[in-house]
Amino acid sequence: MGKYKFYQDRKVTSWGRDHFSVEADSYEEAEAIVRSWNGEDVSNIIDNHLCCEAWQALTDTSEYMLPEENDGNPTIEIFNQDGELIMTNVA
Repeated sequence: MGKYKFYQDRKVTSWGRDHFSVEADSYEEAEAIVRSWNGEDVSNIIDNHLCCEAWQALTDTSEYMLPEENDGNPTIEIFNQDGELIMTNVA
């Protein structure tokens, strides 16, 4: 009897956390600067007041996605040991 290896890729959603600081004369000014970015991803902000410090994945927030949540595209793909796709969770 043989043993055959496979692997599965699955798409998930998760949160990441960016740590940053803002140089300002007061907390209120720093908060106003942050608010002026209008919720834009901090990693895309170009601002002399901004200092990006660290990033971490919040692994306990990871959730599986269904194909319906991925525009009908697969969220699970199974491959053989040669990296060939053999099936997905979409018919």
